[in-house]
Amino acid sequence: MITTHSIAFTDQQVRQEVAQLPAYGAGQTLVQADMLYPAKNMVNLSVNENPFGASTAALNLVQSKLSDMSYYPDSQCTELKSTLSAKLNVPREHLVIGNGSEDILSMLCKAFINQADAVFVAKPAFALHPIYANMMGANVTNIPMDEHFDYDVTAWVSAIKAHPNLTMLMIANPSNPVGCTLDDAGLQGIIDACPKDTFILIDEAYCEFANNSHKFADSLAILKKQNRPFAILRTFSKAYGLAGLRVGYGIMSDTHIVDYLDRVRTPYNVNNLAQAAAIAVLEDSSYLNDTVDLVNNERERVRNEAESFGYFVAPSLANFLFINVRQPATHVADIFLENGIMIKPWKEFGFEQFIRISIGLPEHNDRVIKLLSKLASHET
Repeated sequence: MITTHSIAFTDQQVRQEVAQLPAYGAGQTLVQADMLYPAKNMVNLSVNENPFGASTAALNLVQSKLSDMSYYPDSQCTELKSTLSAKLNVPREHLVIGNGSEDILSMLCKAFINQADAVFVAKPAFALHPIYANMMGANVTNIPMDEHFDYDVTAWVSAIKAHPNLTMLMIANPSNPVGCTLDDAGLQGIIDACPKDTFILIDEAYCEFANNSHKFADSLAILKKQNRPFAILRTFSKAYGLAGLRVGYGIMSDTHIVDYLDRVRTPYNVNNLAQAAAIAVLEDSSYLNDTVDLVNNERERVRNEAESFGYFVAPSLANFLFINVRQPATHVADIFLENGIMIKPWKEFGFEQFIRISIGLPEHNDRVIKLLSKLASHET
């Protein structure tokens, strides 16, 4: 057995940037929560998973591929890239596949951010945006939302103009955790303000839920007209229901970017089953359409009910809501957990009274509404 006093290790051996990083708050799993609160009919509404579960097409194809587990996967994800290329009308050579889209985010930071580089992220933000940038020693600036919890385009443009050496700009559209979006004019205005060599990174993990809204920018159409480096990240973890298999993709402006990312990624970063399942769900349009319709309708139902109880609910075109519960979010999350519902309390400074709740099946959302009503009625 290795004991702690036998390890010749000191904190000074860790890179300074890593020592200062916060741990990513992945939260509990459903199994862990069930162990703490058995017989509570536990439901996980904390990580924005697909409430339908995996599609039948994906399950069937994965089942047929189980015998391939003894083989290494295709390191270039050739078939998946070809399927995506046809669906997106994007050359296969411009696509990168990752172990979730955050894998590609990590690759981009490793390949293109140097120490002291200027990087802009939103506030509040998906935690891995500042974490991965800070990991590389970047100077990270947080651009806050406006008072309505929409993207403040004027603030972004003003901040960009004050940083003529801006290295990378990271924007989630729709935002995580808020759910708000940039429209074409807003995104165009921010891009136009950037120096020509600024790397534009658009994280579209929740784009499927917003695609039919005029409030959601067509980032690919906008960026394809630009002579500048960009990456658009998307995932199969949310609308496509493959969170447990970890697979995402990125659309890159240039094949040279793909080449550099290949140098920093692990060689077999996406397993056989993930590649097969992703192809299956791309070809199963009814599954995606059913998911988007259910989630968007239920999101507006939960929003209307929460607002009727007097809560502020941020604008959202994603599969979650960001709600000010007017008391410590960790306390509210504990109450939800005791009642069999896992939600995410936001712990970022300035947002400690906000919770993020994923949209579930109607019966799950009924439980959320009932508990929010009870909490509101007990406020003093």
